Amino acid sequence: MKDDKKPKRYSKWIGFLGFLGFRGLWYFKTHDVSELYYFMYFAWFGHFLLSKINVSITDEMYLENEKNARAFIGILAMFLISILTVLSVLIKDLNLKPFVVAAFVILVLSYSIKLYSLEK
Repeated sequence: MKDDKKPKRYSKWIGFLGFLGFRGLWYFKTHDVSELYYFMYFAWFGHFLLSKINVSITDEMYLENEKNARAFIGILAMFLISILTVLSVLIKDLNLKPFVVAAFVILVLSYSIKLYSLEK
């Protein structure tokens, strides 16, 4: 049995799910905090960059670039966690949900951007 790992034709269009993130703007009308979670859909925009990378044959250079991108995200995650910790200590009545959502989107998008920049 032959194992062909062909990319799906729809994988480059999955980035359009990022437009669902604009639904989070309803927060300013309803003031319901759960509306802020729609901003997490902005992370899907990273698929536009990742679909441009040719991964038909994974070589050592791609694996090294992926390792460097993951290391960069680890450093960025520690930086964002420290900022959230300082904010929660300094401001007592701060709602951290929007900041956690923003940190998630920043991490996913920065991984895509870093991997794309290393591959090009």
